[in-house]
Amino acid sequence: MSGMRGLALALALALPAIAARAQDAACTVPAAAQVLEWRSAVLGLRMRYPASFPLEATGPDTARFVSLDGQASATVTAIANGLGQSLAEVMREARQDIIENSGGEITYTRTTPSWFVLSGYMAGRIFYRRSLVSADGGMIGTLWVEFPRALKPCFEAAVTTMSLSFREWPR
Repeated sequence: MSGMRGLALALALALPAIAARAQDAACTVPAAAQVLEWRSAVLGLRMRYPASFPLEATGPDTARFVSLDGQASATVTAIANGLGQSLAEVMREARQDIIENSGGEITYTRTTPSWFVLSGYMAGRIFYRRSLVSADGGMIGTLWVEFPRALKPCFEAAVTTMSLSFREWPR
């Protein structure tokens, strides 16, 4: 738990610098935005997100958030884990899909016992994927964020907010 506190503290200290760089990059989305909370008992997931990423659409297994300027999106999905995949198996499949099927490049990976993150570049865009397997093993939840590489300073704070808060929520 101290590792997460350290990460949270480091991010809290970094956010003002990220916001300042975002303004320098001629961002059209406000760097400091009100933070809202989205919860779905149907999907069994929750996440905090900046108001500058309003919820655009929901479906039976998906919620999609799009930045006010339309250049970035965050999609939350929940699918049944019908094959009973472990988190390691889900990650292996995700890596294969990103590298082999989509021609992407993974530049960052992090795993914990309950979730993993893959991030990198695909088709001129930055992608960020955080996935988890529910505590009962019956659901795979994923947060997928993407935006143009040139706008990294504009969206770093939003990705941090969404990622650190993406969790399972009781159905």
